[in-house]
Amino acid sequence: MNFCYRTVWNAALGAYVAAAENVRASHGGAGNSRSAVRVGTVLASAALFVSAAAQAATFTAGSEAELVSAVAGANASPDASSTITLTADFAYTQPLLTITKNVTVVPDGHVITASGQPFDVAAGASLVFQGAVTGTAGLVKNGDGALVLSGVTSNGGGNVTVNGGELRIQGGGSLTTGATRLVNATGDNSRIVVTGAGSKLTLGGGTVTIGSNAGSSLDVLDGGVMAPPTGIANILLIGDAAGTTGNLTIQGSGSLVTVSGTNSGAGLSNIRVLDGGRLNSSSVQLGGSGGAFTGGTSHVLVNGKNSIVFGANLTHYNGTVEVSDGGIIQGVSGLFLGRGAGGVTTGVVKGAGSSMLTTGGNISLGLEGEAILTVSEGGAVSARSGAGNIGMGQNASGSATLNIGAAVGDAPAAPGTVRAARILGGAGTAVVNFNHNASAYDFATPIEGSTNVNHIGSGTTTLTGANIYTGATNVAAGTLRAGAASALSSASNYTVTAGGTLDLNGHDQTIASMANGGTVSLVGSAPGTTLTVTGPWAGNGGTLRLGTALGDSSSASDRLVLSGATAIASGTTNVQITNLGGLGALTTGNGIEVVSAINGATTTAQTTKNAFALAGGHVDAGAYEYRLYAADASGAGENWYLRSSAVVTPPANGGGGGSTGGTGSGGSTGGGVSVPTYRTEVPLYAALPEQFRQANLSMLGSLHMRMGDNVRPAANDAGPAVAGQSYRQAWGRLISTDRTTSQTGTVSPTSRGRLTGVQAGTDLWADTHWRAGVYVGQLDGDMRVNGFASGLLDLGVGINDLKNQYFGVYGTWKNDSGLYIDGVLQGGRHRYTASPVLGLGSGGKGSSLLASVEVGQSFGIAAGWTIEPQLQLVHQRVNLDDTGIVGALIGQDSHDGWLVRAGVRVKGEIDTSAGLLQPYARLNLYHSGGGTDVARFIGPAGFADIGTRTGGSSGELALGTSWQLSRSTSLYGELGKLWDMSGDARNSSGVNASVGVKVLW
Repeated sequence: MNFCYRTVWNAALGAYVAAAENVRASHGGAGNSRSAVRVGTVLASAALFVSAAAQAATFTAGSEAELVSAVAGANASPDASSTITLTADFAYTQPLLTITKNVTVVPDGHVITASGQPFDVAAGASLVFQGAVTGTAGLVKNGDGALVLSGVTSNGGGNVTVNGGELRIQGGGSLTTGATRLVNATGDNSRIVVTGAGSKLTLGGGTVTIGSNAGSSLDVLDGGVMAPPTGIANILLIGDAAGTTGNLTIQGSGSLVTVSGTNSGAGLSNIRVLDGGRLNSSSVQLGGSGGAFTGGTSHVLVNGKNSIVFGANLTHYNGTVEVSDGGIIQGVSGLFLGRGAGGVTTGVVKGAGSSMLTTGGNISLGLEGEAILTVSEGGAVSARSGAGNIGMGQNASGSATLNIGAAVGDAPAAPGTVRAARILGGAGTAVVNFNHNASAYDFATPIEGSTNVNHIGSGTTTLTGANIYTGATNVAAGTLRAGAASALSSASNYTVTAGGTLDLNGHDQTIASMANGGTVSLVGSAPGTTLTVTGPWAGNGGTLRLGTALGDSSSASDRLVLSGATAIASGTTNVQITNLGGLGALTTGNGIEVVSAINGATTTAQTTKNAFALAGGHVDAGAYEYRLYAADASGAGENWYLRSSAVVTPPANGGGGGSTGGTGSGGSTGGGVSVPTYRTEVPLYAALPEQFRQANLSMLGSLHMRMGDNVRPAANDAGPAVAGQSYRQAWGRLISTDRTTSQTGTVSPTSRGRLTGVQAGTDLWADTHWRAGVYVGQLDGDMRVNGFASGLLDLGVGINDLKNQYFGVYGTWKNDSGLYIDGVLQGGRHRYTASPVLGLGSGGKGSSLLASVEVGQSFGIAAGWTIEPQLQLVHQRVNLDDTGIVGALIGQDSHDGWLVRAGVRVKGEIDTSAGLLQPYARLNLYHSGGGTDVARFIGPAGFADIGTRTGGSSGELALGTSWQLSRSTSLYGELGKLWDMSGDARNSSGVNASVGVKVLW
């Protein structure tokens, strides 16, 4: 339980002592006094003994003496905490004893009038006033403990000095200083705290000084306020003196510090405005004053939504500034970072809602000192809502860097925004770095003056302002894109290195010079963009992308224009052409101009001819192949052109072949002939229909090639005799056929290759004279193709990989005299891959239908020998689906043609111990009707038809045999060769072979 004490005067001891409330001092006589003292002492001792086990001791005080006595009692109490309740109003004029415990003073409606004596609270102890304290002599806090004004309205006119420990105003308490008085927290580790809604430190017109060698702090928290009355001016000094450290924290919604000026001079200041806190200061000078850096360092953090530092003029000289997570730094008339020479300010504005702005003035970075400002992750920097300027390095000693995204050396980050009428580089150093990772970031603020621009992040930045800066532009990574005509500064020298892209995006631009080791792209939605370079163009192995409507010589194209005597192209630049709607056509004359040299510019077109080279050697559109040529058609000038034609110089002796200027060397047409330069795919696709027709004929063959000769009983056959044709037969053969096909036409393709495969069939029905059945087959192989391409005759252009699958039905009638009629209907399914030399292969598919009627009649010419004239009529149709390649869609209109085979076969029958042998020789003449296969190369607005002729005559000689192994089984095979004879499609071959087996069932 708790006991109540009061203080009484002990005359013998000459001091106040604590006594129980039922003890009263008597003034009637000495004996009585001594008795009272003895009784009081005993009772007090007993009470103290009892209170050792209690939670707290309670005292009362109605006068200064009783207050001193109560404090003594509280210090002496074994309780950690004590309460002193006032019983009257009084003033105290002498120092209190040092508070060594946690003591709470409860006013109970009474007021203490202080006379300026210090409150001394030891470390770990606290003195809490829960009532009013008044006085004009000021407040002094000593010791490392805490003096707490909780719910207290403390009105005074003096200074507030915290020499150590903590002065805390809480619970709606307030403390008011005099009109011209000071607030000082200058003791080492001293701290002033104003915390909680309604808690307030009301300032007079003096100075608030926060700073000491070991560091001092002012914390305004959770709705606390430090502010003067309206119209009162004052200054907040934080770490102002050299060697001192001052800390200011304003945290929580409603927390507010309002002063006329906030200064941090030669010391160290740490200012944190957090979670909705606010600092209002007409002037903010951190790390210096009067425009001069004074050696101080200030670290400022404004973090959290609605956290604000507001000032009419904000100047930071040295240290760091961070605005994050919705914080705001707002200046009215101006905002300076890196103001004075020798100071370095590193700032960052990051996070959505975070901003650094001025409402009535400009922003200055590195006026005379150095400033590095990074704007990232949705943060914003705004000069007068976009109507003010951002000055950078305005004086010769100044240096300013503005990073969009992340600082140099850090990984690219999401960008922030910058709003200003212009960014102006001055006499010092000014650099804007784009180091972000956004795929589409627009930057509208014009950049002017001496500013250098670097694009080092992986993102894409689109410049939409009218930039006129004179510093260098370096694109080391990502894409720097023009969002309007003349968005790229015409006064800047540009360097693009590997990994970087300068993209005109279809907008005309002029620049001072270019060193290109990356990519420079002019390509937009339509051709016609120009990049004018008034100084040197150095090709450091980079790429120039141009958009061209690849058609005839009048076609629109993007152009690189070198202008002036200093516009000299050197090194090597790879030119990459993007076809923008061109259908492909034959160029005449000079061709399509893509590099222009005017006003004395040079491009090596008259010397080494190596400043520009077409990527891949050629670009294709429709049926044509375009190459890059230096100089015009007569070999004059410094311009460069795309041509789909080449100049062929006939040899002096009139022999075959020729040469072209297709290497980019240009040259005169004198004595030469201009010919089109078809792309290598053209002969490949032109040859396809005839390649499939020849495959179809190889699968069809003839009756005896497919199934061999009839099985006949032989003398050595131990089995029963075979009667007529009533047995059904199953058969299969392996095929290897060689073809060389030379065709006339637009590109005169020649195909060479071998197809191999298998064919198998069976009779489904058979009687004495008829048999009918089905077969399936597969025939695959590669056909190498030569033709007229790239301006050269008989150029090896690539390979067609053919895959053919077949299904056929047949019916055969034969009489006893050796006459037969064989009919076949064969369907084919075709797949192919056309692979040009050094190009990308493209696949396609198609189908075919073939019908054949074959007639033969055998006649005996000697014992065991017959001769058999044959006639075969074949009609076939090949349909190939449309297929797409780069720059064209190809449609095939294949000729439906007839073929006639007339031949004779001489066959013998020889009985051997191994079985019946039926050798034969045959001689055939093939003739196919003439026609034209048309490969249509279709562009976006037109097409080019490539005609290839069909029809011709060939002769064939073949030797074969059938070998009957048993009554029901035989083997058969053949070797043959084809010779071309005449026609537009001349077919010949190496050795063709087939071998098969037949079984009766």
